[in-house]
Amino acid sequence: MADVTVHPECPFSEETFNLLAQLEPDFDIAHEAEFKKYVEQPLQQLCRQVAAQLPNKIIKRLELQLDAYQNSSNKICVGGFYDERTRTDWENNFAILFIRLDSDFLSFGLVIGDKTKSKQRFIENVKNNSNKEIILQNTCLPDNCILHLSKYSQRFEPINRLGEWLKLLARKNSSTKDIQASVLFLPNQVLLYSSEQLTTQIKQTFESLFILFLMATFDDPIDEIRHYLNANNNTLAERYLERGISNYREDNYQISIEELNKAIEQAPNLADAYSYRGQAKAELGDIEGAISDYNQLLLIQPKNSEAYYNRGNAYHKLKDYDTAIQDYNQALNINPNFALAHYHRGLTYLALENQERAIEDLCRAVELFEQEKDMDKSEEAQSILKAIQPNYSEPLFTEICQSVRYQGLRISESTLRRYHLALKSRKFVILSGISGTGKTWLTKAYANAVEAEYLLVPVAPNWMTNEDLLGYLSPIDNKYHDTDFSTFLEKAEEEYQQAQVEKRTPQPYHLVLDEMNLARVEYYFAKFLSVMEVRMREEVAQIQLAPEKQILLPPNLYFIGTVNVDETTHSFADKVYDRAQLIELEAPRQDLYEHLGDVPYREILMKIWDEVHTVAPFAFRVIDEIKTYVEEAEALDVSWQDALDEQLLQKILPKFKGTDDRVGVALQAFVDIVNDKDFPLSHKKATKMLETFNQHGFTSYF
Repeated sequence: MADVTVHPECPFSEETFNLLAQLEPDFDIAHEAEFKKYVEQPLQQLCRQVAAQLPNKIIKRLELQLDAYQNSSNKICVGGFYDERTRTDWENNFAILFIRLDSDFLSFGLVIGDKTKSKQRFIENVKNNSNKEIILQNTCLPDNCILHLSKYSQRFEPINRLGEWLKLLARKNSSTKDIQASVLFLPNQVLLYSSEQLTTQIKQTFESLFILFLMATFDDPIDEIRHYLNANNNTLAERYLERGISNYREDNYQISIEELNKAIEQAPNLADAYSYRGQAKAELGDIEGAISDYNQLLLIQPKNSEAYYNRGNAYHKLKDYDTAIQDYNQALNINPNFALAHYHRGLTYLALENQERAIEDLCRAVELFEQEKDMDKSEEAQSILKAIQPNYSEPLFTEICQSVRYQGLRISESTLRRYHLALKSRKFVILSGISGTGKTWLTKAYANAVEAEYLLVPVAPNWMTNEDLLGYLSPIDNKYHDTDFSTFLEKAEEEYQQAQVEKRTPQPYHLVLDEMNLARVEYYFAKFLSVMEVRMREEVAQIQLAPEKQILLPPNLYFIGTVNVDETTHSFADKVYDRAQLIELEAPRQDLYEHLGDVPYREILMKIWDEVHTVAPFAFRVIDEIKTYVEEAEALDVSWQDALDEQLLQKILPKFKGTDDRVGVALQAFVDIVNDKDFPLSHKKATKMLETFNQHGFTSYF
């Protein structure tokens, strides 16, 4: 055999054909293990996959024989599908859709045995012009299908090859020869195909030949063929399936199984029926039955990650952890972002006492659960992690950079390094910048990267005292009423104290005050401004919440504030800046340009940004909203021009206000860029605002 790169998912190998080439009497018995591994089992698996992929209207009429065997003269192994009515009388009735494997080729198609009623029936049927017309109108043979009267016949290659072949069969007395239509692949071709690709080729060939099969199995095939061509068996099956799913969702598992049994009886290859029946069986404790259903489902849908995941869970319940891991691996190969598969593989690694791999999977699961907003599962995974992680170890800065970028945040390495070092040196960092530059996103992405506990506290404009932030002692019930902020402080203290006992590094806690200058920082944050200085000198410090309630500010607790600077916010006193590291985030033009992606309005929006960003700045948040708005509008058959016009009116023009001469210049540039034809709404509004500015030296959106 010439050198060939074998497809990694091919069911066969070079060893398959080498073994077949050596077949002689009793060879397979002497090499039973090898023969089963490389020949019989792959062929049988391929036959099962084909059976699972065939349409219900075909597979309901067939029975699969999986007895691959050795024939010393022909050196072949065969699996086939035959009419279930003829299983006891093969000598007289022999029409089979076959898959044949030998040392020289893999072939598949239809064979009608010589000296059988099947052959006589087929020849008589194709002599009938009406039958012949049905065949010609409804049979589309693959281009590589060979038509012959026996295995020694030559290929038919005229333009009307099917018609010529049928004509020859009807005229010629060929009672001593097989009738065969098949596709043939040489070994080097076979090894280039995956199991799924081979299954598809065989399935399509069987579908194209099925009317010929019916001609050989029925004396009067017209009604059967019409029924086959007009088959709509799925209607009843789908009704049973719907009832089965409904009962499953209502926890009526036994009734669900009964309805799904009926659905499968009507449609043997109904994938969803096997999926839900397997889950129902698992709920009732029939784990082996569930695995059997998942096996069948994977024959029908080999790339079904949910099926691998569910089967993995079943093997986990049987404590067959190694097999469960294999199934979770398959699920994640198909869908790398399958959060539950990461989570349960992590639990399985725990059962195998592979703590390192368990932590890796559970950390990834937490990240994915949070992306999916499944906070219950995220907390559950984090709780397990906290119980098993032996010690906190901060990632390398290069790893932090990779993680932050993986989360989609566009930020320069130098800016990220400044934030990283600021947290280490002061543990109180203020992030400033225009709205939408990613300040809050940075705090969350960095916390994820360093595996820190995280809390975002939005600051309210009416905060005037420490109690607004920290809670208060009620004189009515004499109980302290905590806030999310104070509860988070207590958790950070508990983690630090526990780490001290266990002699390990505590996990970091990142507490973020979002838009912290909406209220005066010196009022609601006053207690912390002085206590932070104590902590800087002594590593820890106490802060008093009430006469008998104190909280430790431990070294693993970090404070971050985000601020926007405009007329609605308060400026900071020097003592705030003295106790914090201040970092201003910008939105570089190139980052915004790349963030827009390949949208048709990228150039015009960036042209507007170039002219207006000094007086009407916008950044990533506004760009994301515009993109989402346009996408949703296009789904309603609204043009991107109309959608962008509405967004310029709604998101950009309200930013123009004031008496600065630059406002007038920017408005004029905006009017020049947008024209009345393509962007009538924003053009009209901008023109009116410009006229107001020219007349009164001041303008605003309202």
